[in-house]
Amino acid sequence: MTDIFPELEADADAIARFTKTQVARTEAAFCDAQFDADVARVTDIIEDPDNLGGLIRRGTWIYNFHRSATHQRGLWRRLPETTKPAPDADWQPVFDLDAFCADTGEDWHWGGAETLYSNPDRVLIILSFEGSDRDRLLEWDCNAAAPVPDGFDIAPARCGAAWLDADTILLATADLPGAATRSGWQGRVIRLQRGMALADAPVVFEVDHDDLLATAYTFPMQGGGRGIAFGRIRNIGDMVTTLHLNDQDYVLDAPAHTMCSHNDTHFAYVAADEGSDPAGTLVLARIDGSDKRILFEPSARRAVDADTILFTRDHLFWVEQDKLEPTLMRLDLTDPSATATPLPLPVEAQSIWIMPFDAEPTGAGPLQILPSGFLSVSQVWTFAPDDAVPDYTLLTSGTETFDSTGMEVRLHMATSDDGTEIPYHIVLPKDHAEKQGKLPVLQYGYGGFGVALSPGYQRVNGPLWLERGGAFVQAYIRGGAEFGKGWHLAAKGKNRTRAFQDFAAVATDLVTRGYTTPDRIACHGGSNGGLLCGVMLTRYPDRFGAIWASVGVLDMLRFHLFPAGAGWIDEYGDPDDPDARQWLLDYSPLHNVAKHSEQPYPPALIDTNESDDRVDPSHSRRFAAALQAAGQPGWFHSRSGGHGGGGQSKGIAREEALGFAFLRHSLPD
Repeated sequence: MTDIFPELEADADAIARFTKTQVARTEAAFCDAQFDADVARVTDIIEDPDNLGGLIRRGTWIYNFHRSATHQRGLWRRLPETTKPAPDADWQPVFDLDAFCADTGEDWHWGGAETLYSNPDRVLIILSFEGSDRDRLLEWDCNAAAPVPDGFDIAPARCGAAWLDADTILLATADLPGAATRSGWQGRVIRLQRGMALADAPVVFEVDHDDLLATAYTFPMQGGGRGIAFGRIRNIGDMVTTLHLNDQDYVLDAPAHTMCSHNDTHFAYVAADEGSDPAGTLVLARIDGSDKRILFEPSARRAVDADTILFTRDHLFWVEQDKLEPTLMRLDLTDPSATATPLPLPVEAQSIWIMPFDAEPTGAGPLQILPSGFLSVSQVWTFAPDDAVPDYTLLTSGTETFDSTGMEVRLHMATSDDGTEIPYHIVLPKDHAEKQGKLPVLQYGYGGFGVALSPGYQRVNGPLWLERGGAFVQAYIRGGAEFGKGWHLAAKGKNRTRAFQDFAAVATDLVTRGYTTPDRIACHGGSNGGLLCGVMLTRYPDRFGAIWASVGVLDMLRFHLFPAGAGWIDEYGDPDDPDARQWLLDYSPLHNVAKHSEQPYPPALIDTNESDDRVDPSHSRRFAAALQAAGQPGWFHSRSGGHGGGGQSKGIAREEALGFAFLRHSLPD
């Protein structure tokens, strides 16, 4: 019972036959003329020359990674910082990913670059092999637009690196005997000098085999020099941080299930439910653990997302959410008596992100803020962190990809099975009143690992869904962290079913409010969100008209047997534990497929990526096969790429367009 369709996990010939047959069947059903038009439209969006997002400064240059019709994989390029970023500016090529793939005969995906702090023209380019979690690290001279002779070139592996000096890196690696954790991630940090073999490099930090991974990085110190940080990540969202400053080690005094942010004088974290700090509080302390104080206390609908915490040399920034409305906060670290103050935003926003403008921040350089909203095109503004009132400068603004005239965003509350109110945003198309009661709705959610969803511009959903009269729903269910750590922990482990109940309650609420009917509601999610959609199909089929599950975790009894899956035991429970096994079996989508004669399901698209080494593609293959064996309307598709997809712009466009083609064919008119 536990090993369903095992040949679709390990038999290469069976996998190839199944994939070829199923992909052809799915594409024959959905890849029509409208699909081709949608692929062209999304490709144009991805390759839009006016799209200048992802700007970052290195030295005296501003860098940007951009896809175009001539560079579908992407071109890393730069401008002098004195030149305003514009499509027709004289961009200087630095790294041509398309040419590199052609030269090497391999499929590489862009992963960014690690900058040498003492020479911003020298980087380690990060290239994912086939979109997987295995990265190649290649030392690159940005001035010469060429690899450094005899430079670092780390073979693809689960790894991460930080510059220690111009000839030495700290390499966290899984590519040595005994270096991988049980999840397959890097568990050992070595000090690697130029020209040295990995096996000869001294080990400077190591985590336990049962931990998730090890990490290392360096950071600037106010008096000059660099500090070193080592991270022992025990589980997702749970890291013990050790700082090496002035020949002294400091283990940051934070409770379990937290991730610390810091500079060289202070650290901060959002507390979980363990320890002396109340859950959800934002706590600040000096590096030695002294002067600890609470900066923020949560309430039912007020929270701080730990991912928004940012230190500069003299200030601490974070974003508070009050009923999903963001406020940017700042605290002066140089004044022990200072209180946090809210900062005005450059424009109205439903969500905001703040980050350094410099790839290798000094702690005193400019910051960039990215305000966003479902119907608000993406923008990037810069400002000086020390200004009493920020003097914002608009760096770039994205292109509108759809006409949002007449569209509307509303916030509603649904009531879950245990009485908890579950918020969700609904983005309504123009003329929605005319379709009241029969709106096609695409409902999206995640609900796990403390991941907080936030409103973002509907760059693809807009033209392929909203513009055609569909409504989009984003549900903030438990398991995420939209309302603090408690919101995550409420649906963790044996309480995971609360996340499912929450999501189903949102679908019911849409009908109760008169927006639509169950057969016109589709849901979509990826990874843990794919699990969510799998459960909606097998447990709540009467509440949806179509299910679209991407790269989903769908076998809850064997997920831990794939290397990366061992890192999810803390979140889901251990299938080898009898108690946990029972609650996992109770909702595991693969093990709860009913025959059509017993319970008919709505049509489902189960899609995955061939090189996904985080959520093994066999989850999706076996679930799709189980649906079809039970006589249920299940469709399967597989494409190149890793867990996040990616690759050439047209390939990315096909991924997006296929899902909407499935919805268009599956939901009733």
